[in-house]
Amino acid sequence: MRLRLALRSGWQAARSNFVPGLILQAAMLVFLTAYLSHDGFRDFLDRVAVVRREMDYGFAFLSNIFAGAVLPEILRIVVFQKGRISKVNVVGILTVAPVWGVMGVVVDFFYRCQLAWFGDSVAPLVILTKVAVDQFIYSPFFSNPVINAYLTWRQAGFRSCALDEIFSSAFVFDRLLPAQMAGWTVWIPGVSLVYFMPPLLQMPVAVLIGCFWSLILTSIQDNARTRYPAV
Repeated sequence: MRLRLALRSGWQAARSNFVPGLILQAAMLVFLTAYLSHDGFRDFLDRVAVVRREMDYGFAFLSNIFAGAVLPEILRIVVFQKGRISKVNVVGILTVAPVWGVMGVVVDFFYRCQLAWFGDSVAPLVILTKVAVDQFIYSPFFSNPVINAYLTWRQAGFRSCALDEIFSSAFVFDRLLPAQMAGWTVWIPGVSLVYFMPPLLQMPVAVLIGCFWSLILTSIQDNARTRYPAV
């Protein structure tokens, strides 16, 4: 029963973002087409790559904070709050920024590891291998649990009693499985594009996709059953 409810929750999260997901997939297709066929767009991306190289891990840290913490709050303010900024928005950014910034650095390091392990070839087998390691090892056993554990702790007001939920079966069924299922609909095609790009452009592309993913993850967290009030 718990597994069925978790699968249903994950499916509902993915379905509720179906139209935005199609928009994201279309945007990725346009991005790839422009990269392959438009010299001006490639020149622009080359300049982005220079910034990425000069900033090193700082680029991953700051850009991931913008994509995961700042931009989703801006969208909430514009779409749901009719342009009115509240204290909740500021607190939301400040409390979620640390995990997105740190995870941005971790993801950047992971992409460099993938490059060292499998090389920079864009052959289908190489990309498929990187996607498999990313989505079926790194994501379910590290990034998804870490991010969800932090967001659960945050939702509990950063109280230690949140550990009771984090180390429980409810955490797995109510948060991890739904987030993982929804995440696969975004990140399997997403990281396929990421690993097709040159190494210096992989993190910038991942950041663009990460903004959409942070909105889905927030939706799952808001819908998860928890005894703690949101902060």
